Amino acid sequence: MYFYSVIKKSFLIIFILAVAANLSVVVNAEEDASKKIIEVIGTSTISGNDIAKARDQAIKNSLVSAVELAVADLLPIESMIQNFETLNKILYDNSSEFVEYYKVLTELESGKTYRVLVQATVSTSVIEQKLMSAGIKVCKKNMPNILFFIAEQNLGDILPQYWWTEDLGSVRGYSETAMAESMIRNGFFVIDQKSLIKNKAFEAVKYKPDLSNQEAVSLGNSLHADVVIAGSSKADIAPNTMGENIKSFKGIVSARALRTDTGEEIASTMQTAASVNKDNVEGGRDALLNAGYLAGSDLSLQIVNKWQKEVKKPLTTFAIIAEGTRYLSNFAVFRSVLNEIPGVITAQTSEMKADEATIIVNFQGNAKELADALMLKNFESFGINIYEISQSHLRVRLISR
Repeated sequence: MYFYSVIKKSFLIIFILAVAANLSVVVNAEEDASKKIIEVIGTSTISGNDIAKARDQAIKNSLVSAVELAVADLLPIESMIQNFETLNKILYDNSSEFVEYYKVLTELESGKTYRVLVQATVSTSVIEQKLMSAGIKVCKKNMPNILFFIAEQNLGDILPQYWWTEDLGSVRGYSETAMAESMIRNGFFVIDQKSLIKNKAFEAVKYKPDLSNQEAVSLGNSLHADVVIAGSSKADIAPNTMGENIKSFKGIVSARALRTDTGEEIASTMQTAASVNKDNVEGGRDALLNAGYLAGSDLSLQIVNKWQKEVKKPLTTFAIIAEGTRYLSNFAVFRSVLNEIPGVITAQTSEMKADEATIIVNFQGNAKELADALMLKNFESFGINIYEISQSHLRVRLISR
């Protein structure tokens, strides 16, 4: 009996130690920020009854999926789309480089398909190194999409140059290029103007290098930007010279960042930088690049601070009493635009009369903030007049043009 008890205790101790050893591997991998344990299913088609080959392919496919999931945790979706070709070359085509260990938890042959459930330990630190070597910023934070409206005048330019002119997308200034590079390095996604489709909103501003806040925000809204950066840049010859040929140049960038959902200015900067060159245009270019990079770095810090300090606003419920709804198409557009405003959780029509409708809104913020957001919207075929604001309701009149 004593002998049985000792043997039982010995087996129990061995079992506990074995479990503890296995658990310690899992826990250490989970706590180690350089690794990530991922369970994933891999599948493959069985060809010519070669099950062994199908099994190997299913495992390889599962490891690619594990690496894809690890990358998805490191990069925002916009960055994955923008760098998809590069990611395929450096990561997905060489997934075994990033998997430290894997084991097949279970497997199944189902008709012509072979499936495996694999647990893989992926080295996120090696993936990060590869991404950084390829110039891809690793950023887990949900940063805003940025759209630039910078009018630039270099030496030799009679008038400021800007991309929202008649020939859309053909002009991208040196200062804007440097600002964009700086902000991308800080984890922001910058919208490429070449991918944009010209809409009616551009007609009113195509001859305006200096956009107002409302114009910049309205365009940014229509192009799905979270933040617009509007401003100007200019290069001049500075007084310092060296000998007969070497001249100095000064570049100045002035810019402000505006939220497109509220129109609020959340950052601003004015940066000056110098360069030295024999050629006026090249000297101006270098000065604008230098000033642009400084401006981008400064704006990045300000926007990040503002974005990270953003506190989720309380949910409030109030009514919008809309008049002028006899034109149902206008009312339908109004409701559609209302639902697209950030912070609007629900907007349900509770009552319809001959020329009036009541909408019950659940909104993260208050009625005044929603009214401010509505004022920034372009309804195209009609306008709005918000003539009464209280804690419990907004009164809005739809005015046909």
